[in-house]
Amino acid sequence: LRPRPPIADGALAADAGATAMLDVSDGLLLDARRIATASRVAIDLDGAAVGDRAALLGGEDHALLACFPPAAALPGGFRPIGRVREGSGVLIDSVASDEPGGWDPFAGWDGRAG
Repeated sequence: LRPRPPIADGALAADAGATAMLDVSDGLLLDARRIATASRVAIDLDGAAVGDRAALLGGEDHALLACFPPAAALPGGFRPIGRVREGSGVLIDSVASDEPGGWDPFAGWDGRAG
């Protein structure tokens, strides 16, 4: 009932050279796919580093997902959970994942309803 969004971590990530960043409130898998699509890359998540399927598919989390250059020192509040690769979409342990995951508030919306 008293969330603590990591707002200060966003500024630290930017200072550390983050090249892309998004809150994962709609779910890690869905939001990682959004970054991958917008950046025209693949994001390969390490299943062991992420934890369990609930961490991939859940939502309403107060965390940030950021991409950093390989040599960047990760600031406090961030830990490596995967890597950016050539390609597209999201992979989990190098296996493509087509599972939507998370919650998409715009799923099925065509824009004509307002």
